[in-house]
Amino acid sequence: MSKTLFTNAVIHTGRTESEVFGSMLTENGVIRELYPAQKATVHDKNTKVIDLNGQHVYPCLIDAHVHMLLTVAVMAMGFNICEITAEGVQPHTLKGVEERLRSYVSGQKKDAVIACNNYILTAIDERRMPTKEELDDWCGGRAVVIYNIDGHSTSLSTKMLELVGINPEGHSGVLQGEENERTQGRIINKVGSMITLPMLAKGIARFQNACAYYGISVVGALEGNGDSPKDSTTGLIARLARHFDVGVRLYLQYTDLKRVEPFRKKMTHPRVGGCGDWEMDGATGSHSAAFYVPFNDTGETAPCYYSQEFVDKLVKEADENGYQIASHAIGEAAIERILHALEQLDSKHTNRIEHCEFMNDESFRAICKGKYAIMMQPGYAWIDKRYLHTYEQFLPGEIISRMKLKSLYDAGVCVCGSSDSPVQDMDPYLQMLGMVQFYNENESVTPFQAFRCYTAHAAKSIEESDVRGTLEPGKVADFFTADRDFFTLSPQEVVDFRPTGTYYGGKKYQKKKGTVPELLFMLLRRPKKI
Repeated sequence: MSKTLFTNAVIHTGRTESEVFGSMLTENGVIRELYPAQKATVHDKNTKVIDLNGQHVYPCLIDAHVHMLLTVAVMAMGFNICEITAEGVQPHTLKGVEERLRSYVSGQKKDAVIACNNYILTAIDERRMPTKEELDDWCGGRAVVIYNIDGHSTSLSTKMLELVGINPEGHSGVLQGEENERTQGRIINKVGSMITLPMLAKGIARFQNACAYYGISVVGALEGNGDSPKDSTTGLIARLARHFDVGVRLYLQYTDLKRVEPFRKKMTHPRVGGCGDWEMDGATGSHSAAFYVPFNDTGETAPCYYSQEFVDKLVKEADENGYQIASHAIGEAAIERILHALEQLDSKHTNRIEHCEFMNDESFRAICKGKYAIMMQPGYAWIDKRYLHTYEQFLPGEIISRMKLKSLYDAGVCVCGSSDSPVQDMDPYLQMLGMVQFYNENESVTPFQAFRCYTAHAAKSIEESDVRGTLEPGKVADFFTADRDFFTLSPQEVVDFRPTGTYYGGKKYQKKKGTVPELLFMLLRRPKKI
C-alpha cells in the first residue's frame, strides 16, 4: 500500500466555490480522505507526508477536445506561421509568410514533409491562403501543408497534392469545404509517416509536458479520418497513448463503425465521432459553416455535409451499438441536423456536440431539455473579437447574438471548455479568459464557473464523473498546486495563471526530455485504457 498525506494546503474540491480542506490522504493514486485541518496527522509510519507550504490545490483540468496525433506531429516537425502579439497578428502579409517559410525550410532536408499551423487567413492583408505555385517557390519544391487557424482550410504544395492523391493540374492547392475535410486523413497519415523515432519521442514529450504545464491530466483525443483506408498512424498513436502519463480518451472519427470495433476493448467507454467524417459543416473563417442566411461578404450559404436521412441513420446505428456520440456542428443548420438525430434516441449516454457556436432559439431550448455536452473553445472568439474580426465581417449581427454561455450554464447544460489543439494552443486559461470575457458580454461566467467547465463538466463529457472532475474520496488523485486562489482572479489574472506543480495519481509529474530511450522505457509500462 502506498499512502501519502498532502498537508498544509488550501484544497479546493471544485464541488462548490467555497469548499476547502487543509489536508488530503491518497492511497495508490486515489483520494482516501480530506481533512479540515492544514496540519493533519496520520498515525501510520508507512505514510509519506508532503508539506505543500500553504499552496492552493485544485483538481486537474480535462481538455476534452484535442486532435492529439496532429498536435504531436506539429510539436515534432512543424511550426506556427502566425503569432498574436501586442501589435496585432504577425506576419500579416503573404510576403511575411514567405519569409517565415523560407527561413524554416532552409534547415530542412529536400525530402522533408512540412506541416505548418496557425495561419490566420482573416489577418492576412491579401485575405487568402498561399497557392501551390507560391509554396513550391518558397519551399523549394518540398511537400508542404499549411493549416488555417480554424482547421477548415489548407494550402498544399504540388508535391503534397501528389502525395495525397490529388491531381495538381489546374488545382490551386487550396482546399476548402468538403474537399478539405475529406482529405485530412491522407494528409495526416503522410505527415505522420515522415516522423522519425527521435521526432516522435520529442513530439510526445512536448505534448505531455504541455499538459502538465497547464495542469491538464486527461484529454479527449478526436482521431482518425475515413478517407485514409488503412489509417495506420491513428492505430499507432492509440497504442502509444496507452502508456502516457497523461490520460487519453479516444474518439474515433469514422462513420464506418466496423473500423471502430478493434479499438473498443481498449477504451474506458465506447466512443465514436468528433470532427473528420462526423462533421456536419465546416467553420466560419473558411465560409463553410452551415447557416440559413448568407455570409455578409460573399452573399452565399454553405451546405451541411450530410443529408438528414444519412445523419439519422448514422446516429441511430452508433447508439444501438452502445457508443457515446460526438459530432462537430458550428452553424445553425448543422446544429439542427445533429440535434434532430440525437433527439430520436433514448440514449443512456451524454452525447456531445462539438463547438455548437451559433444555435437558434429552437436548438437552444432542445439542448436545455436534453442530455448533451457542449464542447466550446471561447478563447478563439476572444481573439477574434480583438484581433481577427472574422465574425463581424462574415456574419449578420443577429447570428452573432446567438452565441451563448451563461444561459446554457445556468440552465444546467454540461458546457465544457477545450482547445481544439492544434487549431489553438492547449492553454486552458486562454479559453477560460474567453469565458469570463465572453464575446457577448452578458453571457460571461465567473472564474469558478469557467473552471467547472474544464473539470466537473468535462469529466461528465467523457462519462467519468464517478472518478474525476472534483477532489473527493474515491476519485483519482490528479491535482495541481498554485500560489493564487483562481476563483478570485480578474480576467487578466486568469489568462496569466499557471500551476506550480502537477500531480497524476498523487505523484508529481517529472518533465520529459524527449529522448528515444525515454520513449522506449515508457512503452514498457503496463498499458492503460484509453
